[in-house]
Amino acid sequence: MNADAIPTPSVSSAPTVQGRVIYALVMREVHTLYGNTRLGYLWAIIQTAFNIAVFWLFRAILGAHAPHGMGIAVFLLCGFIPWYLFSDTLSRCMSAVRANQALLTFPQVTELDLMIARVIVVWGTQLLCAIIILSIAAALGQPVELRHPGTLAATLFLASLLGLGTGLVFASLARLWPTLERLVPILLRFLFFASGIFFQISELPARFSDVLLLNPVAQLIEWQRYGFSASSAAPSYSAVYIAAWCLISLCLGLLLERYARGRELA
Repeated sequence: MNADAIPTPSVSSAPTVQGRVIYALVMREVHTLYGNTRLGYLWAIIQTAFNIAVFWLFRAILGAHAPHGMGIAVFLLCGFIPWYLFSDTLSRCMSAVRANQALLTFPQVTELDLMIARVIVVWGTQLLCAIIILSIAAALGQPVELRHPGTLAATLFLASLLGLGTGLVFASLARLWPTLERLVPILLRFLFFASGIFFQISELPARFSDVLLLNPVAQLIEWQRYGFSASSAAPSYSAVYIAAWCLISLCLGLLLERYARGRELA
């Protein structure tokens, strides 16, 4: 056979194929999650709006007001959106391989592709929820003013990255210790009440806030609220601490994923 007849593989062919694979997985994930119900994407918006309404009612009964000049809807939204970005990404990454085992028979599909596709779906869903709920809040006369746009972009990105990293860690460990899949939801329930979703951690006494702020999700929520805060004083958070958690969890997760896969192939 003439050597000239053999096509030379393109340098960009592998990333292109991988991009198409992830796009197809994203479309499949969207259809699976929201295409089988009449409400579709509205269900995700209703879930977030319902949670905000419940805690809004509680705060109204207690006579509590949102700090730093924020409206209560924005205050609660800045708690729920980072939380859902983190917790939904973590949970969906843990179940990605089990729910899509058949797709792994295709050589182009990897376990990491499945998780990245789920991260994209969760991120897009929560971003759409935030835009719609903020628009409704503004129409109802709630103060909505993004004073620090960079903080919003950073927290939306880092919350998903933290969810992906911890999801990789727990998904890999769960393959070696299946009981972990039952323990993680319990941990998430505890973190839900300890992350400052419906209260301001920085306003608590130092002996409590110092412990709660060891949780990177709590710091992400504090950071995102700073983006809408009318006060010049930033709430308690450390961007370096949050980024370190994201980087360490992601690196550890990738190493554990490779180790767990090697154990299964051995």
